[in-house]
Amino acid sequence: MIKINLLPVKEDKLIAEAKGFLAICVISIVIVVALVVSNSSLLSAREQESRDRIAEADAEIAKLKSIMGEIKNLKDKKAKLQEKMDMIIKLQEQNIGPVRVLDELSLKIPSNKIWADKLTIKGNKLELDGKTLENQEVANFMKQLENSLFFSNINLKKVTKDKAVQGVTVLSYGLNTTVHFAGRQQEQPQQPAKPAEQQQAAEPAAQTGANQ
Repeated sequence: MIKINLLPVKEDKLIAEAKGFLAICVISIVIVVALVVSNSSLLSAREQESRDRIAEADAEIAKLKSIMGEIKNLKDKKAKLQEKMDMIIKLQEQNIGPVRVLDELSLKIPSNKIWADKLTIKGNKLELDGKTLENQEVANFMKQLENSLFFSNINLKKVTKDKAVQGVTVLSYGLNTTVHFAGRQQEQPQQPAKPAEQQQAAEPAAQTGANQ
């Protein structure tokens, strides 16, 4: 059977071009859809990755907060323990310190030619007044106190002539010092007696020699 194409040649060409264009459109649409789906999957993956990282960061923050809380508790416990230790040390100093200081003071008296009449402790300051038969005994006493771990900053206040006892000349002296009830942990250089104080201490001795 013979077919006869009654359509003009131009119409056949237009139909062919339309079919080609339609095919291109379909292919383009498929490509676009594929790209959209692929991009959506990629964005979803990145979003999930970001959520996972945020979750890890939140977990790390929670862990750090827990550690910081433990550190704070340890610091509070340390502060309370230190406070208790300071209180115990203070009580020990109040109960034992003065006894040790008095015992140390008696041991540092160089001879039976010097003795203490009055002793006053206020805080960590000690005031001492006494009598001596010789001016040099006061200087020796001060040196002994300087070598002790319980005393520092020894200052001579006075050395004056007192009343004679059975014809023997007696000198009155006074000094003050800083007291360390628990003892000094490290040796500290002691300041020597001031020249004015040494001169003041020497004057009564000279007066005693002149009187004799």
